[in-house]
Amino acid sequence: MSLAARWPYLLALLLGYLYIALIPFKPYPLGWLLKPLPMLLFAWLVWRDYPGAAGRWLGLGFVAAAAGDFFLDYGNRDGLFVQALLAFLLNQLAFVAGFLLLGRGRPWRWWWSLPVIAYAIGMTLWMLPGAGALQVPVALYFACLLAMALTAARVEERPGPLWLGAMLFVIADSLIGVNKFIQPFPHAVLVIVSCYFTGQALIAWGLLQLRGAAAIVATSPAVAGRSD
Repeated sequence: MSLAARWPYLLALLLGYLYIALIPFKPYPLGWLLKPLPMLLFAWLVWRDYPGAAGRWLGLGFVAAAAGDFFLDYGNRDGLFVQALLAFLLNQLAFVAGFLLLGRGRPWRWWWSLPVIAYAIGMTLWMLPGAGALQVPVALYFACLLAMALTAARVEERPGPLWLGAMLFVIADSLIGVNKFIQPFPHAVLVIVSCYFTGQALIAWGLLQLRGAAAIVATSPAVAGRSD
């Protein structure tokens, strides 16, 4: 990660974990504003570091995540749930597009994703009966969530922060479904938000780390000598 990206990234971490630390004190003024800010910082960082279509898709993904955070928090997790679901659906689709572009030409590593495939399918089948009128949107959302995890596994040479972040994202969103459609569980918001934010932060870290590594390789003397 470049020095120019490090400080905004650390600020995003500080704001995100500050929001998590303040969850027991909710509601408090402008809490709905604090939660989306880290995603907007991540959006700016990846948009700046990844020129072209990949950066635009990844930036859009984090902006959509910020919108989903706003809808969940401003609507007290229920009043604007459908709007949040649509925002996070766009988040998943934009990440899929960005990851496909970054992983283009690389082999699919299915063995990394077998556990998450089994987990996503099992959780979807478990919660759909309780989803009522939202069964179709929930099924489509989980299909996109799984696609995001599979395409993330193609970006890195070996499982790293981006892959781990995608897996945590799947877990966090499945826990939202469990809490809403199956059975509320203690400290659900704290657990879900912790998994979700850590997953998003790891995705951003993985992307910035990959970009930094690519820049180092491109400017190394050996590469420069070959280009001459």
